[in-house]
Amino acid sequence: MVLGTGSGVGKSLIVAGLCRYARNLGLSVGPFKAQNMSNNAAVVPGGGEIGRAQYLQAQAAGRTPEVRMNPILLKPLGEGLSQVVFLGHPLGVYDIRGYRELKKKLEPRLREIFWEYARDLDVVFLEGAGSPAEINLLEEDLVNTRMARWADARAILVGDIEQGGVFASLWGTWSLLPPEDRAVIRWMGINKFRGDPSLLLPGFSEMKARTGIPILGVLNHLGGLPLPDEDSFRPQTETSEGTGMTRLLVIEWPHLSNRSDFDPIRMDPGVHLEFAGLDRLPVGEFDTVFLPGTRQTVGDLEMFRKSPLYDWFLGYVSDGGSVVGICGGYQMMAADLMDPDRVESNRAWTRGLDLLPFSVRFSKDKISRMVKVRPKGSRFFEEALSGKGDLAGYEIRHGRHHSHGKEELFDLLDPETGAELGREGFISGDGRIWGAPVHGLFENDLFRSLILNRSEKKDSPMPVRYSENLEQALDRLSVRVHQAFPLLIQP
Repeated sequence: MVLGTGSGVGKSLIVAGLCRYARNLGLSVGPFKAQNMSNNAAVVPGGGEIGRAQYLQAQAAGRTPEVRMNPILLKPLGEGLSQVVFLGHPLGVYDIRGYRELKKKLEPRLREIFWEYARDLDVVFLEGAGSPAEINLLEEDLVNTRMARWADARAILVGDIEQGGVFASLWGTWSLLPPEDRAVIRWMGINKFRGDPSLLLPGFSEMKARTGIPILGVLNHLGGLPLPDEDSFRPQTETSEGTGMTRLLVIEWPHLSNRSDFDPIRMDPGVHLEFAGLDRLPVGEFDTVFLPGTRQTVGDLEMFRKSPLYDWFLGYVSDGGSVVGICGGYQMMAADLMDPDRVESNRAWTRGLDLLPFSVRFSKDKISRMVKVRPKGSRFFEEALSGKGDLAGYEIRHGRHHSHGKEELFDLLDPETGAELGREGFISGDGRIWGAPVHGLFENDLFRSLILNRSEKKDSPMPVRYSENLEQALDRLSVRVHQAFPLLIQP
């Protein structure tokens, strides 16, 4: 098990690197995170959601992602509420007190799921969540040291030196744990280091003297290694710059979800990708503005309207700017949003941005599925993609669209059977504004190239082959992780 002194210390990528290294040794290996809190979700074959980090770890392990890899997914809604997803499907919305009671019922099943999953594998790498030393929650922990004890797993405790105070965080975490939980920690490790590791050696000796636990190694900062961001439910504003040839803006909703939609774009050369929160105005001109997914479509839309960014956006649209909406951001582009059952908000009706000719009605039943996408309602998309095969994507949504008489943009198909699943998405008459409820479209290299070239004022380098680039990055990650922590897995 990989434990961390806090959120964002690098647990997810370390597990991914270990999974890839084990796979490259010829072992059957799988990731496991008992409980994840994230709005960055992925859909597995056959339907059902898991954390995006576990999806990446499954790819690193060379395994088909499945819901047992992340049995409990908490999708925070704000105000102390989260949607609880169990084995890929929502159980409901719970407050903190309600979830504590639910965990008591889920614990026995969680342990069964782990052993059912692990028995067919040579090795399982478990990932903790946050810090294992939340002493107010130790008795109800499902994901850290208690999970390690249930699984009879040996653990490494990793600290992030980039945050500062790494020895204090390692020592503090270990010292707060009761003896039975300390016993699962066999090693410690340091992540995100820059500099001469010999400077750390006196600290290593002191930590061994105080705890009896060796510091196994140091993982240097991964730098420009093209990997997705660490999985986290906390939105973080960032800018990724290439040569500045293409300037793209993503509006960062307070309840942003599936930030991973933009990882393929972020890795392309010649692209400046900027995330803008509602509290600031962008600087400069942008070729395309993206309205991404959100866990609170109506709430974030209303906050958008009250923000200084809203008037800037209206001016951008009126000046002929290009806009792309994904899932919740796409739903905001409708004429209106209806929620009579109060699925996503406490409002039965909300005025939309009225950028595309449709309405949205939220349903209690959630769509969670992988899809094939076939362009049909746009001559530009049809001609450019004709004969190139269907696009791949996935849906996670409660909203259903109602057309105002215009043809939809895409046919959706079941990727296994080819059965028709309906039509989705719309595009404006001039082609500069479009959207769809499908995530993952930009992982399709040809489609991403098409979108980037349309948004540019001059020719761009051909986008990288995302899947191939990611595979190479995972191989490089595996070597880096093994060099840092060689005792965790050996030939």
